[in-house]
Amino acid sequence: MRTTIDKFGRFVIPKALRDKIGLRPGDEIEIEEQGQKIIIKKVEHESSLRFEEGVLVFTGMATGDLLESVRRHRDHSMHKK
Repeated sequence: MRTTIDKFGRFVIPKALRDKIGLRPGDEIEIEEQGQKIIIKKVEHESSLRFEEGVLVFTGMATGDLLESVRRHRDHSMHKK
């Protein structure tokens, strides 16, 4: 597949290729240089949710840490007003 680079250095990844590798708007990509080649890879983020024995389990921060983070954010937001 061919595409053209515009004056700002941008180019379009053809839809068929985006669909094939599952690229969606807002996805993060990693760009590497290998000699005269440019390698573009989709960045895969590990989910905080996973299934364990048929149950969806949150594997992110501990509940207490999460609550503390929410409280700090709430308190910070209230002091801005």
